[in-house]
Amino acid sequence: MHTISELPNISTILFLGNNDESTNQQVSELATQNNTVNHGLVTDPEFTPHTPGYYHTTVVDIAFGQLLLVAQRFDSIVMLDQPQAQWSHWKCLSATVKLMVQLEKLKKHTIFRDNQNSKKILDWTDLVYNKNKSFCIYPWINFNNDGKNLKVCARDKSSVTTIHQLKDWSTDPNYTVIRNKMLEGTRIPEHCKTCYDYEDIGIESYRQFETLDWVSQLDIESVKDLDNIHHPYYYEIMLGNNCNIKCRSCQPSYSKPIGDELKKFNIIPPKGTSWDPGSPSIDQIDIDNLNKKSTVYFQGGEPTIMPEVLEFMERCLAKNKTDFNLSMCTNGVKFSDKFLKLVSNFPNTNFSFSIDGFDRINDYWRSGSNWNKVIANAHLLQSQGHFVSINTVPGIYNVTNLHLLFEFLDREFPFTAVYLQINYLRWQSAFNHPNSALVVDSMRRCMDTSIYRSNGKSCKTAIDSIYNHYSSNPTCNFDDLKEFFDYNDQLDRARGVRLADYIPELEATRDLL
Repeated sequence: MHTISELPNISTILFLGNNDESTNQQVSELATQNNTVNHGLVTDPEFTPHTPGYYHTTVVDIAFGQLLLVAQRFDSIVMLDQPQAQWSHWKCLSATVKLMVQLEKLKKHTIFRDNQNSKKILDWTDLVYNKNKSFCIYPWINFNNDGKNLKVCARDKSSVTTIHQLKDWSTDPNYTVIRNKMLEGTRIPEHCKTCYDYEDIGIESYRQFETLDWVSQLDIESVKDLDNIHHPYYYEIMLGNNCNIKCRSCQPSYSKPIGDELKKFNIIPPKGTSWDPGSPSIDQIDIDNLNKKSTVYFQGGEPTIMPEVLEFMERCLAKNKTDFNLSMCTNGVKFSDKFLKLVSNFPNTNFSFSIDGFDRINDYWRSGSNWNKVIANAHLLQSQGHFVSINTVPGIYNVTNLHLLFEFLDREFPFTAVYLQINYLRWQSAFNHPNSALVVDSMRRCMDTSIYRSNGKSCKTAIDSIYNHYSSNPTCNFDDLKEFFDYNDQLDRARGVRLADYIPELEATRDLL
């Protein structure tokens, strides 16, 4: 059964489309043609159809994770074949295709694979997940610079070239080598090991997720279209270590207050700690070529307190260039009036809030943070028309209590994308907690939330990977656990706090050493 006309009238059919009146009109026309009725828009995440006929909804009307459950209560799910230009945002189209793929995997009856609006996304999905496990969109779109070296992306541990050697980004021979290797399917671990490591343990990688997002954003039909890209569409800028908090998983190269603390209290950091901050300049962003398909992403430190970010927004306003996507990672602690006034001029903004635990757990991990203020600020930005996403780093601090954050986000931010980024520091690893039973229980409770099923990068797959790891009786590396306690105890003494008062189940594992 591949066509709408072949659907039985005694069935309940859910149509997924864009969020304007055309969806209701199309469903009504189809209902008339097939001698049934359009029961209208579904917005209730608890809705169960009891009357045969047609229904419709969108990822804007019901949050992705909730909609995945709602859709399973219907006999069939149909995605309308509406051109991308008719969708309010490319992400809505991309998310709807991903939702249909998940429903298909759940053995639900779906109609979407013959759609013109799905074909591009499905073809690219097949490429990056199956046919070519080297290919990534970043070398064709991304300008990532730490002040000296250009990299494929923020996770690249090596260098493509230097800012002084670069003459033409689109034709640079070093970039050309990388692009050609990816097209050939040759893996490049010196640049892309982080994504390979994610994929090897079953976690959706940046390579996979970001490629699908960007081909949708840029409306790229095939690999051949990459030849038409002659300037960066993505500026990934890390503006140094000017910050206002001290995260326990951070390093002096990203937070000056941490470096100051380590020196003041003679704290010995773990081996491999990075001290030198990057120093890129906003002058390297080609403001004149920014358009609605471009994204400028600021990292820190804390971008919202950096004078360079304010200056960048002022330069854009002076050039009447505000229609691009402005994004920044933030701890959400405080936004100045000047910052809020400036950013209000940019209609397409996203703030990625770094939140690593529920309530006091977050404040302990992210020293200087204040849970209530952070949540209030997230709501404030949403009320002002900005997009908010959540970035969470599973690690030894939160791997037994992550469900508390997921359950909170289900209640407070059901439409917010949650991105999971595994803690790569071995002494804080999400995969080295000695109490497997507690971790398994927390992951199971995460799985009971709709956030777990959301369209956030690595969200479901990271939870699944952690759950599978601890379900197989893993061995804890006690040398790494001891290194964790040695370093964390030094931070506790300097800050006048105790781990036991915030995460007692983690403190209890000290007895195993």
